Amino acid sequence: IVSQNATRHDLLAKSFVLKSECSTRFKTFVESFYAEYNPSTPTETALVDTMATARWRLIRMSNLEASIIDHEYGLDTESADLTTPTRATLAYRRASDSSRSIELMNRAETRLENQFNSAFDRLRLLHATPKASS
Repeated sequence: IVSQNATRHDLLAKSFVLKSECSTRFKTFVESFYAEYNPSTPTETALVDTMATARWRLIRMSNLEASIIDHEYGLDTESADLTTPTRATLAYRRASDSSRSIELMNRAETRLENQFNSAFDRLRLLHATPKASS
């Protein structure tokens, strides 16, 4: 089972980890979900995979949004006399106004949160339902 998990995590990493991300960190992240939920069927495994990958991608979206705002913040030399929160707010506004990136990321975050929550709810339902004996 452990070797199958390693192979499964390698496949997931190839599908979900960007070149700028650490595949080892991703595999450890997925393993933490397996350790917490201990899937015992293919369906439970799929749900845990969905939860882990959705959460990983949510973290990525947060990092991307922060990078965009930091970039805009660094470009602003005219507001150097303003407070940091004010400059960050202006950077966020510029990032939102100049492209649809923030809007699209917010939509992606909502979709990923829904994926995570739906898989989590299904997994809880499976664990709460008595298994039929054969």
